[in-house]
Amino acid sequence: MNTLYKKVLKKITPLKNELLAEKKLVEEIRAKVKKIKGKHSHIEWCGSSARGTHLRGDRDLDLFLMFDKKLPASELESEGLRIAKEIFSGEKWELAYSQHPYVRGEIKGFEVEIVPSYIVASGAEKQSAVDRTPFHNKYLLEKMNDKQRQDSRLLKQFLKGINAYGADLKNQALPGYGVELLMLYYKSFDNTIKAMSNWKDKEVLLFKKLLRDPTNEFFTPLIIIDPVDDNRNVASALSIEQYNKMRSAAKMFLEKPSEKFFFGHEINAWPKEKILAELKVREFLAVQADFPKEILSDLMWGQLRRYLRKTATQLEEKEFVVKKMDLWSDEEKVFFLFELNTLTLPKVKKVFGPPATDQENVKRFLEKKRKIISGPREENGRIVIETPREEVSAKKILEQFINNCRADESEGIKLCLKKSKVLAEKEILKHYTGTFAEHLTKYFEGKEAFE
Repeated sequence: MNTLYKKVLKKITPLKNELLAEKKLVEEIRAKVKKIKGKHSHIEWCGSSARGTHLRGDRDLDLFLMFDKKLPASELESEGLRIAKEIFSGEKWELAYSQHPYVRGEIKGFEVEIVPSYIVASGAEKQSAVDRTPFHNKYLLEKMNDKQRQDSRLLKQFLKGINAYGADLKNQALPGYGVELLMLYYKSFDNTIKAMSNWKDKEVLLFKKLLRDPTNEFFTPLIIIDPVDDNRNVASALSIEQYNKMRSAAKMFLEKPSEKFFFGHEINAWPKEKILAELKVREFLAVQADFPKEILSDLMWGQLRRYLRKTATQLEEKEFVVKKMDLWSDEEKVFFLFELNTLTLPKVKKVFGPPATDQENVKRFLEKKRKIISGPREENGRIVIETPREEVSAKKILEQFINNCRADESEGIKLCLKKSKVLAEKEILKHYTGTFAEHLTKYFEGKEAFE
């Protein structure tokens, strides 16, 4: 195991010249901030690069521009943006949004974020959500030793290898801070993997005693109470699918440790003929749409997942069985995928009414306005009629639902569905290239990259 860990760490630990370059850039930005006149105090370097837990090639620098807590929120925003724009003078940058706007861009090959933040006494006394972050940094720098920092890198790469790492809503996984808290809680990589393999359906991690039960207010499968602010669950974005994947990957790793858990394996997309053959034996439909550029990526992923579930519910209400649903996007195109029990239902359906002996309810049942083409008759003690189905095609139901959603849904979904189309098997095949081809192959193989 130690040989394996050393081999992985050799690949993922940042090189000396990377560490020197990032430190030099932070110092240059600090010096620049000192020369800018304004109501700010100083810059704080936060995030995994500041704590020495980041991975090789991770060139993100999270810099917090600190202001007195008495400064009005409007001035925090205007001053923060003004100073950040001066820092990025001559460089490529863009506005981004958290609780308030901040600036992110590229300087000397590093992805730099300049985030305005208040100086407060503790994370619990935050005036904006970002005010906690400097306390996260301070807490971990004080509590973690060098071995745990290296083990944090191992755990991040392990989760990255099984596609269960990241703070964004696209992945619904565990953020870097959460990974480091796991390491702090369980003390080592080995202990963390062993604990992960035995996690229950609801796992709670506390760093100090709470006078309340966190399971009454947080409903994710893993609850990590933030030691800096006990009103926050650090694992709030983690989905049940990702949680279960983490548990099963940990069990498999303990049984047969391998480098593939850290780096996965290359997915070789099936040839089109094989995909077509697979599509022919399944009842499969897709909705092709566009990923809106006007909506923040994180907000859009939440809307896409809600729309996926809503569409599946619509199909089920029309009596189709949704065996499996899936979502893929490269943030250019979007595909909603539905595998059904059938693409076409019988034209006639049986409707079971009340027991034949319940004359009052039988009367009400038969008085409902609908076309009866057979019955009423008694079957197994109940009244039965047969009526025509309004719609028997799953494809047409999807098309009708899309048209309704174009008018009634959120702005993001409206934009997404503007030029959308329902695709059958041969039409799906026309889009079978690149990462979508890899995704579809993985869907049909039905196994993870580490299996």
